[in-house]
Amino acid sequence: MSSAGQIRVLLGPQSPQQNIAEAVAEAGLPAGPLAVISAAWQEAEGDIDVISKLLGRELEDLYLYRRGEELMANHPELEAAARLRQHKLMDRQRMYRIRLKQLSIAARHMLKENGDSELVASEQRHAIAQLRALDRHHLHRSESIWRDFCDAYNPDSYPELARQAQELGEIFDRCAGVVITGGNVAILINRMRLFGIDEQLEKCNIVAWSAGAMALAERVVLFHDRSPEGRRDAEVLGAGCGVIPGYVFLPNTKQRLRTGDRLRVELLSRRFSPDTCVALDNGAALRLDDSGVQQANTVRRLNHDGRFVKLRAA
Repeated sequence: MSSAGQIRVLLGPQSPQQNIAEAVAEAGLPAGPLAVISAAWQEAEGDIDVISKLLGRELEDLYLYRRGEELMANHPELEAAARLRQHKLMDRQRMYRIRLKQLSIAARHMLKENGDSELVASEQRHAIAQLRALDRHHLHRSESIWRDFCDAYNPDSYPELARQAQELGEIFDRCAGVVITGGNVAILINRMRLFGIDEQLEKCNIVAWSAGAMALAERVVLFHDRSPEGRRDAEVLGAGCGVIPGYVFLPNTKQRLRTGDRLRVELLSRRFSPDTCVALDNGAALRLDDSGVQQANTVRRLNHDGRFVKLRAA
């Protein structure tokens, strides 16, 4: 694949409307086969016949989930290290949520405050700054857990990972781009980082939707105002691949976010600023290249005043 002028197409969920074929055609993706990362589907990985039919192209799934499962089964020391890493990350996420809940409550209360405008604005900024500081701390500590794991297990130090990385690199080299599906974003990130795929993606044309789009940002943000447990504050899961900096991608906001609650939308937008929070709902298509947004069909961004506004091309 070429390392210059990459095309990145980001889509909302592919149900009930499927717009991947139209978006790929409009983007002018080069001819040729496409690699597929469907690890976020876990046991359903590789079930890509529908995508192949829609795109009318040869597809080659990387089978990152299956590769990971086989690798762990054959290398107990790697499995034990990966399990320890995940336990540490889960503990870190749990403690982060405890602190996050209280700071989020305080920030929402401050955004409701009336009175002296200068005084209120100052306190609002400080409340949001405290949330940002916690997010940064959590991201830093989570990355230190990943670094400890990757220092011991990477293609340079672990022969089996080196072999897998070489195989995957050969697939990338003969493909015109890569498709990254939706699904479980945590599984997707874990598998891509295990095999060093985040580095490969830097030089790829990419088509991604939902979890796949989330994973391309510098940080992955989970959100759900309508979970069975009730409203949950948006939380940083961890670092993404960083292929598309300056954005936080939020799929399916119409179902997962109380879009009419301007206070919650305002807090979400201001908290993750200067990154732009982008809603990717069913039917949305966003195309970017090295110079920025080239096309945005039914794509909205979250505004600092709590409204959703149309995202426009540069």
